Amino acid sequence: MNTLNNCVHSYYLERIEKVRQEDNIYSLCGTVVHDILEDFYNNRIDFKDMLPKFESDFLNIEISDFKFSSDQKKHDSMSDKYKKCISHFLRTHKKMAEKVATEKELWIDLNGHVFMGYVDAIHKDDEGNIIITDYKTSTKYSTKKVEENQNQLLLYAYGLHQAAGIPLHKIKCRWGFLKYVDISYKLKNGKTKTTTGERHKWVEKIKTPLKKDLIQFECLEDWQAQLRVEDLIEQNSLEGIHSEIADKYTLSDSYVEVDVNEQTISNMISDLTDLVKQILDKGKERENWSRGEIEKSEEYYCNVLCGVKKHCNYYKDYLNKNKEEEEVAEIDLNDLNELLGL
Repeated sequence: MNTLNNCVHSYYLERIEKVRQEDNIYSLCGTVVHDILEDFYNNRIDFKDMLPKFESDFLNIEISDFKFSSDQKKHDSMSDKYKKCISHFLRTHKKMAEKVATEKELWIDLNGHVFMGYVDAIHKDDEGNIIITDYKTSTKYSTKKVEENQNQLLLYAYGLHQAAGIPLHKIKCRWGFLKYVDISYKLKNGKTKTTTGERHKWVEKIKTPLKKDLIQFECLEDWQAQLRVEDLIEQNSLEGIHSEIADKYTLSDSYVEVDVNEQTISNMISDLTDLVKQILDKGKERENWSRGEIEKSEEYYCNVLCGVKKHCNYYKDYLNKNKEEEEVAEIDLNDLNELLGL
């Protein structure tokens, strides 16, 4: 259904024509991290083995043809950021104390339409709530993104409600955004402040209070504290600083929760059954799944994320059009050089 919303023709090729799909770098990286967490929570690997396994598996992706971007400079930057963020998560992840069920298969009936999915992790907290966790290695969702993407989690919640009769108010759903970390510290008034930062540069998120702490506890001048903060940002660690400062800041995994209640479940059922109706109404005729020309804004999805682009005539036309435009631009440049005598 996400594919349908992104590109109706891609949905046609994947789900009706059933052409062979290719992985993309995000699906490969996500699978690596999910598999490591699954193995860890099923006691197949130890905590100390998670990071080496990731580094080994990620190296295989790095030397492959899969890219975060067709622009090599952007790819290198995105790859470096991804590796640093996930490595930091695997070094600092706090294991859930409760027993965790991983990759739990769920079948859900929505008005006669059957959905099937695998939940990354399910556990029961100390208050008896059932916690559904879906791990994400993507950018953290804002309020709008939460609303756009929450149906998958709500579907899982409804599936648990159907299968085990668990009341909706006892089911909690959340995403675990692995590239982000929550940083908590106490203010002078005694209240605790929590901010969220990307793991590869988390120290930068606390540079203002950190500078004040360095001045107070290490008796530094303002300029000295500024230089010290810059060093700490560069190493992305508080290692080596006064213990009273380091102990002040607490890191925890970053989660975003989804409201599970009668209204959100009802909206989810309505949304998904409407999409099913759209699919059924279109039938299987190719002409019903046509789309307009690919725009420049869609290039990233088509080039990096789409698994059927090699079978897509719209994408081929887009590439040919761009190639023709580049050739025209090159011809115009040659004409200009000739005119200028260059």
